[in-house]
Amino acid sequence: MAFSDFLKGLGVGQTPSSVVGIDIGSSSIKVVQLKKEHGVAKLETYGEVALGPYGGMSVGQAMSLPPEKIVEAIKDLFKEVNITATSASLSVPLKASLLKLIEVPKIDEKNLGQMVSLEARKYIPVPMSEIALDWMAVPGHEYNETQTSSVSEPEGGPKKVPKMEVLIVAIHKNIISAYEEIINKAGLKAVPLEIETFSASRANLSNEINAVAILDLGASASRLLIVDYGMARVSHVIGKGAQDITISLQKSLGLSFAEAEEAKRRLGAIGKVEGGDLNTVISPTLEFIFYEAQKIMLSYQKKYSRPITKVILTGGGAQLKGILPLAKKELEIEIELGNSFKKIEVPAIMEKALAENGSGFGVSAGLALKGLQ
Repeated sequence: MAFSDFLKGLGVGQTPSSVVGIDIGSSSIKVVQLKKEHGVAKLETYGEVALGPYGGMSVGQAMSLPPEKIVEAIKDLFKEVNITATSASLSVPLKASLLKLIEVPKIDEKNLGQMVSLEARKYIPVPMSEIALDWMAVPGHEYNETQTSSVSEPEGGPKKVPKMEVLIVAIHKNIISAYEEIINKAGLKAVPLEIETFSASRANLSNEINAVAILDLGASASRLLIVDYGMARVSHVIGKGAQDITISLQKSLGLSFAEAEEAKRRLGAIGKVEGGDLNTVISPTLEFIFYEAQKIMLSYQKKYSRPITKVILTGGGAQLKGILPLAKKELEIEIELGNSFKKIEVPAIMEKALAENGSGFGVSAGLALKGLQ
């Protein structure tokens, strides 16, 4: 299946005048509504709703809600921030999908699809009939690999097998069905689905040639994406996120979850509360996340001899006060706070606030930008 056609069955037939990008996370739903005027994407409205209260829990807590509760939260958020678009672009969580760079023998394009399907079976633990599979040949990354052979070539040397890299994307059809149910019950028309890391990349990167990493600090997990030559190359899920910071504060300082979440948001890693220094409690979780991210980046740099020039922090966890110097210390690389609205025209009065506090809307902004294409 061609990469641009991925999940097109869920898409609308033409570019709508306004699109809402919907990022359904584990602890909140974020939306960004854009319209296009004279070729420019303009912000109409945006907002966020916490999912915890819809499951009888606190704000900031990760939840696994049934579709009807997700729809209820979407409708409440739409009403609150005056979403009027009926065309919606949604993302699939990285942890619910497979994004893998594989190596295959270089063959002609008409036979490549069959080769990719055969190779993909090695990485997909369920029947292929249950999977929506997509792929894309990575341009400019063809090379020769030495293959040991018992038959000597005329020159007497080892045989060189031309190889190429292919990016494969796979999503279980049950996941797609769940999103279809949400879309239908919310009364929306869907632009094709995509994996959340692609959305965040679209919002935060502009014609990058160098290798860069996007570290998305979510509630229940963090996600690392390495983009090189403008293409997604490596993705990885790290099993800790901003909620783990809240739980550490809760346990160490004897606070309720709600109190710990409030302290985290208000003071971050640079404040103190009665009973302790927040930085001392928060640092181990962040150090784990940064250590795991650094391992993946070092592995990539070693394999491809391509230095990663910077790390862009996105997601709700990137709003933590004091996180930038901590990240720079641990990763020893240039750190940049993501600006989810950098490609969007926003009202002048909101420019500064969105540049400083908009990093958590990378997925929803990227989805809306996709819907306008």
